[in-house]
Formats: sequence, C-alpha cells, structure tokens
Amino acid sequence: MRMKQMLLLAAVVPPAVASQAQTVNICDRTAQIRDAIMKRVDAADCAAVDSERLASVKTLDLGSKQLTVLQAGDFDGLTNLQVLSLAGNGLMALPDGVSDVDPQVAERRRNSNRLTALPDGVFDSLTSLVVLSLARNGLTALPDGVFDGLTSLDQLYLAGNGLTALPDGVFDHLTSLKLLSLGGNGLTALPDGVFDRLTSLDELFLAGNGLTTLPDGVFDRLTSLKLLSLNKNGLTTLPGGVFDRLTSLDELYLDSNRLTALPGGVFDRLTSLDELFLGGNGLTALPDGVFDSLTSLDQLFLGGNGLTTLPGGVFDSLTGLKLLSLAGNGLTTLPNGVFDSLTSLKALALNKNGLTALPDGVFDSLTSLEHLALSGNLVEWTRNDALFAGFSNEVEILLDSPRIRRRSNAGVVPGSLHRTLDSMQIRQHSNAKSKRGG
Repeated sequence: MRMKQMLLLAAVVPPAVASQAQTVNICDRTAQIRDAIMKRVDAADCAAVDSERLASVKTLDLGSKQLTVLQAGDFDGLTNLQVLSLAGNGLMALPDGVSDVDPQVAERRRNSNRLTALPDGVFDSLTSLVVLSLARNGLTALPDGVFDGLTSLDQLYLAGNGLTALPDGVFDHLTSLKLLSLGGNGLTALPDGVFDRLTSLDELFLAGNGLTTLPDGVFDRLTSLKLLSLNKNGLTTLPGGVFDRLTSLDELYLDSNRLTALPGGVFDRLTSLDELFLGGNGLTALPDGVFDSLTSLDQLFLGGNGLTTLPGGVFDSLTGLKLLSLAGNGLTTLPNGVFDSLTSLKALALNKNGLTALPDGVFDSLTSLEHLALSGNLVEWTRNDALFAGFSNEVEILLDSPRIRRRSNAGVVPGSLHRTLDSMQIRQHSNAKSKRGG
C-alpha cells in the first residue's frame, strides 16, 4: 500500500524543468563593447553569446578603446559585472533634451565625433557593479540619475574630464561608495549637500579643479572619510568648521591654492590626522594654536608660503611629527625653543628662506633628526658651527658651501640631500595618487 502511494505521488509531481540560457543578441551593440564581451566569454561568434555567458562576466576593460558613443542596452545582461573601465576614451555628455534632437542630425554629429553620449539609463542594469571608471574622457556634464542604479558601487573615477558642474543628487544612491575621484575637471562650485548621502566614503579627490570657495557643511556627513584632496584649486578662504566632522581623517591636501590665512581652530577636530599639506599657498602668518589638536600628525608641509615669523610654541603639541617642511618662506629668524617638542622629527627643511641668524641650541632637542636642509639662507655657516654641536647621532645637513663635506655627529653633505629635502616644498598630491585618479 505504501509503495502504491509513492508511485501515485511520483505520477502527479511534474519533473523539474532545467533552466535554459536565453538567447541574447549582442551583435548590434557598440563594436568595442561587443568585441570585449566576446573576448571575456571566449566566443568566436557574437550570436553564440547567451544570457548565461553574459552573466558570467565580472570584469570589462574598455579603457582607451576610442569609444566616443555608448548605446542604450550596451551593458544589458551583465548582471554580475563588478568592474567596468571606460577610462581614456572620448566620451562626452549630451545636454538635456538630446532625445528631442532630429535623429538624422544626431547621427551626423555622432559620426563626426563632435557630440557623443552617455545614454539615459546606460548603467541601470549593472546592480552588481563595484568599480566604474569614466576617467580621462571628454565628459562635460552628467545626465540626471546616471548612477542611480549602481547601489553596490564601491569606487567611482571621474577624473580628467571637463565637468564644470555636478547635478543635484547625482551621488545620492551611492550609499556604499568608498572612493570618489573628481580631480582634474573644471568644477568651480559644489552643490549644497552633494556628498550628504556618501556616509561610507573613505577617499575624496577634488584636486585640480577651479574651486574658489566651499559651501558651509559640504563635508559634514563624511564622518568615515580618511583622505581629502583639495590641492591645485583656487581656494582663497576656508569656512569656519569646514572640517569639524571629519574626525577619521588621516590625510588632508590643501597645497597649491590661494589661501592667505587659516581660520582659528580650523583643524581642531582632526585628532587622527597623519599628513597635512599646506604648501604653495600665500600664508603670511599662522594662528596661535593652529596645530595644537593634531597630536597624531606625522608630516607637515608648509613650504612655499609667505611666512615671515612663527608663533611661539606653534609645534609644541606635535610630539610625534617625523617630517616638517618650512622651505621657501620668508623666515629671517626662529623663536627660541620652536623645535623643542619635536623629539621624533627625522627631517627638517628650512632651505630657501631668509634666515640671517638662529637661536643658540635651536636644534638641540631634535634627538631623532637624520636630515636637515639649510641651503639658500643668509647665515654664515662654519665647519664647526655650534648650532650642530648638540646632535648626538649622525645627521645629513644640506648647506650652500661645496667645501663642507664632513660626516661625523654633524656630518655635512651638501649635495646628497638636495633631492630628498628640497622636494618637501614642492611635493604635491595628485588628484588620485596616479592610479586612483583613473
């Protein structure tokens, strides 16, 4: 009886239907994209690519393929794509309303490569995408909602385009984003709240734009941010409290702007900061206590400004500092004890100032010092200058005179240190540390 019941059940339960890959036509897709897909799935014929093979593609490198236009549907079916590079092509954004342009006119423009497009919804099906690079194209605008479907995106590279503005809410759906590269564009302003939804962001590159001011609170929601690059813009002032919420920040790049002053307390909340770049601005003075809260600071670049004096005790809280550049300013003397707390300092650049004399024992507390640049000043250096008598370890010293080459406790090596220390005043952070830029 039990056997009969089992046979009866077997008779009424339909056999499982094996899932079948669906036929997909990729032959009409943009040629470079079609060919790249075929290569990834090892297909000799575009007609042989089915939905299963499309879904197996996780990486697609379309960098420098001379793409000037994308078609709607070019990426359809790539449901598991995680990395997409479109860097180094000639992609340019169409203005709003391009769909209303006469089709024949639009086609002629495409063929002449004078106007090319990111079609609406071109990335909408790429819900698994983790990395997208559109760097080094000719994009001058971004379509509204172009990134809205990329909810898994971790890294977005837009550096080296011609973007002059960002649409409101363009990044609002990228709540998982960790890295955003916008360097080397033509941005002159940032919309209010443009980064407010990017609460997971670790790195933000804005170098090499034309920013002259920053909106109040523009970084307030970026509480996970570790690196902020604002160098090579035209910033003339910083809003008070602009960095107050960036309590996780490790690296801050403000070099090569037009800052002439720093607001009091501008760095007070940056207690985790490791590197601070302020070189190549027009700073003529430093506020009292401006670095007092930066107790984790490892490197401080102040070269290439117009500093003529330093406040007493300005570096007293920087007991872990390893590298300090004051090169290329207008310092004529130094306060007594200005370096007394810098017992961890390994490299100090004072070259290319106007120093005429230095206080006795000014270097005596620098017990960890290995490199000291003093060339390009007006001090009369001598072979046994008492300034160096306090060094207990071997120190390389860059002076002007080629005759002084002694290495001892205060070894003087005029040439060997030039590249090391003189570079402190010109070190710049590229918009994406090269690879991160695109």
